[in-house]
Amino acid sequence: MAFRRTHFARYLALFGLLVVTPSALAKGRASVSPEMLDQLSSELDRGMKDLALPGEPRPYFVAFKLTEVDVNDVAASLGSATAARNRNFMSLDAHVRVGDYTFDNSNYVIPQQENRDGHATIALALEATPRTARRAAWLATDAAYKEALQQFTAKKVTLDGRPGMAENAPSYTREPPTVMMDKVDVPAMEPVDELKKMAETVSAVFRGQAHVRESRVAYTSFIERRWYLNSEGTRAHDIRRVSGVVIVATTQAEDGEILSLYATHYGRTKADLPSVSALQKEARTLSAQLAALRTAPVIGNYTGPVLFEDAGAVGIVRESLTKHLAGTPVPIGMPGSQVDLFGGAFNSRVGQRVTSTGLDIYDDPSTSKGAGKHLIGGYRFDDEGVKPRRTNIVKNGKLTELVMSRTPSAALKKSTGNARRPGPGLYIGSTTNLFLKASKRGESRKALRKKLGKLARDQGLDYGLVIKRLDDVMVTANGEMGGFELVASLQAVDRTAPPPAVLAYRVFPNGKEELVRGVQLKQVTPRAWRDVVGVGNKPTVLNYLATDDEGTQLRLQGGQEGFVPSGGVESAIVTPDLLFEELDVTRAPGTRPATPAVPKP
Repeated sequence: MAFRRTHFARYLALFGLLVVTPSALAKGRASVSPEMLDQLSSELDRGMKDLALPGEPRPYFVAFKLTEVDVNDVAASLGSATAARNRNFMSLDAHVRVGDYTFDNSNYVIPQQENRDGHATIALALEATPRTARRAAWLATDAAYKEALQQFTAKKVTLDGRPGMAENAPSYTREPPTVMMDKVDVPAMEPVDELKKMAETVSAVFRGQAHVRESRVAYTSFIERRWYLNSEGTRAHDIRRVSGVVIVATTQAEDGEILSLYATHYGRTKADLPSVSALQKEARTLSAQLAALRTAPVIGNYTGPVLFEDAGAVGIVRESLTKHLAGTPVPIGMPGSQVDLFGGAFNSRVGQRVTSTGLDIYDDPSTSKGAGKHLIGGYRFDDEGVKPRRTNIVKNGKLTELVMSRTPSAALKKSTGNARRPGPGLYIGSTTNLFLKASKRGESRKALRKKLGKLARDQGLDYGLVIKRLDDVMVTANGEMGGFELVASLQAVDRTAPPPAVLAYRVFPNGKEELVRGVQLKQVTPRAWRDVVGVGNKPTVLNYLATDDEGTQLRLQGGQEGFVPSGGVESAIVTPDLLFEELDVTRAPGTRPATPAVPKP
């Protein structure tokens, strides 16, 4: 999962413990040799044959994933680079299952020990040899096996006398082995110096903008090489190549609230990103919008029609729908507070209407294009070594299928090649190249706005609401705030609701629009998707990195600031504008630094 690091490796990187040294990686060459892969294969076979503890079940499945990552990162502010770096690292992940395909240790959460999941990861030296790689595999397999035994025992104890807690399905599906060790060619990364020059040029736009408190422009370019081997005979290799850019700027309203706007773009290479001149124009637009936000009225409570346009449409799909398009059963033992965040609301709804009849939805990791643009969510095989395919999820509002990992449900028995593992825990079915479109003929934006106005009038409202962008805390988390303020910000977040809208307008019956701030949607339940009453006819394409990390929490733990977020599952959404008949909005809590004891000079 490109740049999907394990949490252990993620924090090593954040705290600077992954040492950057000259290596084959830095020169764009893979340091993994056929001899190293042979040694890993031998160790995998040895683990299946010899690994056992007295009186305990033996492994029935072992898998290794070897990952090399090479990253160039640059950040700049006001025309000068603030940081530039190259990072390289390699890790080996071992996955062990005990029991059998019918009943094993998986899909179970040990209370207070969520990380015990039959996986172990070891960071390797960048110049690892076949011998050191095999030793790491030996140690990782041993650790993963012992974790799997603990999880297996705890799961059996929990289910004794309570068989109804478990899904009426096997623990793991049988899938044909995947063999694809052919060479994969990708373009070279953009050099640090080139990224630095571009970041400095774009960031210079914010010079002299007195209302802008803080601004930055950051570029990233990375390559992830991965090799996957398992005891069923799968041997597969893939390479991910991604470049990205982020523009972020903040201001402060007259009432003290810190306001942020941002833009993100990801693609396979620099050629997929906007040009420097286009990004300069986008930065100027952000600056002008920030200036207007400083004096924009704060919206109060609102219940009525909401139209999501452009990135706003992508945001509402990402935040309220994607997690329900996977059929992975909710893990046994998952705390109730996390079940809503896990999703799965549609797991028992196959064959039923779950959205407006005007929507079709499908996911296709096997493609790299959407609406004429490069998508970063595609791959040759998923995190369980299964080849992906197109999954037709919703047709005319009716649920036909869900994306699946190898953890089946009572209704869905096979993997669709959508297994991803964003962090500790089970492999879950995840959408990565998600497409939404009108079932029949979509409507123009002008027609949707006209319909928005009519719905507002019919509901006795003076205006309708248009949302163009939701916040992304991984991008906008404010570096000015102190620890206590960050803690307060974290505590104020309703994790069941979408992020606040950072760019929203109220639109009046005469077509006039007015910029507003403080827009916080309340929880958008899966049921709300049945009330989509308008679907646009032009798609918005957005690549992004999906992550289960809480951005404010990561900042509290000491994450380095300024760089493009490069940890997460490469994903893409292609969607038209979406009009909901009725949603609830409240005042966003906002972010305000502590008031100085002395008035401003």
